[in-house]
Amino acid sequence: MTSDSDPNRPPQGVPPAHSPNQGRESVQTTTQYDVPDQRDTAGSASGTPRHSTGESDPRSQGGTAGRRTGTSGTSSSSSDSGLKAKMMARAERLDEYQQHHKGAGIALAVFKKFGEDQSTNLASMIAFWAFFSIFPLFMAFVTLLGYFLPASTKASVLTKVAGMFPLLHPSTVGSLNGAWWALIVGILSALWSGTSVVKTVQFAFNSVWEVPYVERPGFVEKVLRSFAVLATIGVGLVLSVLITGLVSSGASGLNLGWFGHVIGFVIAIALDIGLFIVAFRWLTDREVSTRDVLPGALLSGIGFWILQSISSLIISHYLKNAQSTYGSFATVITILWWFYLQSILTLLGAQLNVVLKERLHPRGLVNAPDTEADHRMYEAAAKERTYHEDERVETNFTDDRDRT
Repeated sequence: MTSDSDPNRPPQGVPPAHSPNQGRESVQTTTQYDVPDQRDTAGSASGTPRHSTGESDPRSQGGTAGRRTGTSGTSSSSSDSGLKAKMMARAERLDEYQQHHKGAGIALAVFKKFGEDQSTNLASMIAFWAFFSIFPLFMAFVTLLGYFLPASTKASVLTKVAGMFPLLHPSTVGSLNGAWWALIVGILSALWSGTSVVKTVQFAFNSVWEVPYVERPGFVEKVLRSFAVLATIGVGLVLSVLITGLVSSGASGLNLGWFGHVIGFVIAIALDIGLFIVAFRWLTDREVSTRDVLPGALLSGIGFWILQSISSLIISHYLKNAQSTYGSFATVITILWWFYLQSILTLLGAQLNVVLKERLHPRGLVNAPDTEADHRMYEAAAKERTYHEDERVETNFTDDRDRT
């Protein structure tokens, strides 16, 4: 029997009529339906399996075996269909809930956009360059100490500073005693890797805000901005790490008391939030105000301080002997994870700013693009790939075509 004998089946190459859930695809596609050759089946046009009777199935050894096979396959298929139906029903209930509750809708929109922008890859790039910049900075710092401080004072300062960084022991660089070549190499390497960190963060922020490539700064402007950021935000971050380590780890041996600890924590948190406000505004090539970036700065700044405090506490109390046990592997892995988690927190704050500023919530969870925020998000993502000022990008959805 041929496919023409079924009046309910659409002809080949012609898509069926749209159901209420159709028309939501974000990409224009042409769908072809491959109708199987009904001559290969022994069932009727309704799609009945040919082994359901057990008599015409050559793979069965008898009618009873055929019926058992058919029953087992039907039972397994029904079980899988039931599980999928339950999971879909739960996802639909969650989708309906988050679309009617603002807080849940914003949180889901932030994490969904975080995944769509592949922010974990961006965080890995930031962590790599941040890790690369630490050791040249430390080498330049130790070399300068060799020029201006006596050996005993230098050892004391190195011990206190090293206690504020994850598993960084001063003996690894303590042999540098003011060598001029070490100072030059350290400064040049630190500037190169430091500007690379800033340029990577700037690229990540512009990607989060879907800034078109044609509107992004050129090489010279990015380098000059990187030096300005290193001279301000970089120094502020170093001070924040030192203050938090001084208060949390107790590496300095100072007895600040509970009031001194509270004051130190407040100063460190306020400094972190202020630095994120400056970074979100300076490193984004779009007009944003302090009010626009304040929610993300609060999230990233407080999270940044919590991560610093926890890491300082764990390192000073639980991992102080890990470097001697596991050697350089413990140092490398710990510092990399430290920078990676900080990069994740930074990009989550940036994503929150975009979602609130552009009102990219609620997002569709099941049948995306399902909401107006979905459409605007995909349109912005398409326009981000504009590379020439004369280039125009237009985005059409299938539901738009159905209405025209």
